[in-house]
Amino acid sequence: MLAFAAVLLGLCQIAVSKTVEYHWSIDWVTAAPDGFSRPVIGINGQFPPPEVHVTKGDRFVAHVYNNLGNQSTGLHWHGLRQYGNQVYDGPMGIAQCPIPPNGTFTYDFPVSSSPFSTSSNDADYTID
Repeated sequence: MLAFAAVLLGLCQIAVSKTVEYHWSIDWVTAAPDGFSRPVIGINGQFPPPEVHVTKGDRFVAHVYNNLGNQSTGLHWHGLRQYGNQVYDGPMGIAQCPIPPNGTFTYDFPVSSSPFSTSSNDADYTID
């Protein structure tokens, strides 16, 4: 009986899973995160970037356009664990190639753990 309940619960999770799709342009925007106005990196013209709303079991898709002009970029998914999908989980230049200026990249992966409520945008492509 317990095994049946576990299977039924698993099927319910599959039934409510969905594809969550975003279209993002990574841009320079003017903001004052510390009280001093300056160019910062935003998504779709806003800083801080928009929140991502996904649930364990969803399929996450983000179509990203690098509109920074002269700087490569990439996204690093703090809070979205990449079990079995390491290609998107790491800083650019290590786990994935950077998105060149005017380039595009589509991130597409299953949400395999309960997400945390944090995010990050790694825009630097320099070695210290």
